[in-house]
Amino acid sequence: MRKLIPVLATALAVILGVPSYAATTPPLIGHAAKAGGTVLDAPIPAEILSIPLIDSQGKNFTLASLKGKTIVLTDFLTLCNEICPMTTVNMREIGDAISRAKLTGSMVSLELTVDPKRDTPARLKSYQALFNDPSWTLATGTVKGVSALWSWFGAYTKVVPAEKGVIDWMTGKQITYDVNHADVIVIIGPDLHWRWLDLGSPAVSNPKAKNIVPSKLYTYLSSNGKSNLVKPEEPSWSTSAVYGALNEIFKVKIGK
Repeated sequence: MRKLIPVLATALAVILGVPSYAATTPPLIGHAAKAGGTVLDAPIPAEILSIPLIDSQGKNFTLASLKGKTIVLTDFLTLCNEICPMTTVNMREIGDAISRAKLTGSMVSLELTVDPKRDTPARLKSYQALFNDPSWTLATGTVKGVSALWSWFGAYTKVVPAEKGVIDWMTGKQITYDVNHADVIVIIGPDLHWRWLDLGSPAVSNPKAKNIVPSKLYTYLSSNGKSNLVKPEEPSWSTSAVYGALNEIFKVKIGK
């Protein structure tokens, strides 16, 4: 059954004051993927592909520079204490699966922050070090560029006051603001077309495994965060949905 994916990026950009780029998200038509999510095919405009990004190692790149690679892309921020640590668990798992399949030259697992003001390359590097695994990429950029990129993908973001008691795992201090955002995961094909989308909280494959979330991050998880680790709110997405989409669309078999 075919379904229309609602795209609110343009309206949200106006309402929230997101910096405007020339490119706007087109209406998207897709069909249900066999393992979850939605298969689609939408070319990504040059204005979005050329937005400057920088990874945790200080390497500059753009989505355009990744042409020829299949990109699994999701949003997060390092200061999240409810959902993002589990997003990272899944993206690390995907990165590990790519490495085991010896596909690092043709595929990348990429987490792009929605909080570029605080998520500097140095902070991203410290966050990734908690997981002790370099198999996936963490990235940031300018506030304007990152906002425009996520807006094009229809991902809602909004800076809001932080709730009392939300502590920065890195500094031990109360944070001053938070970033509300839609939880989305997408796949971009080697031709730089947007090919798959799923929404919701990450469902971790083995939530009861020891230190599945690094102990330092687990300490700072809210009660909702600890609940989401065991039983994420619906809708949710899983690594199996990502692996299924990669197989269905590109005939690439990785993971379980």
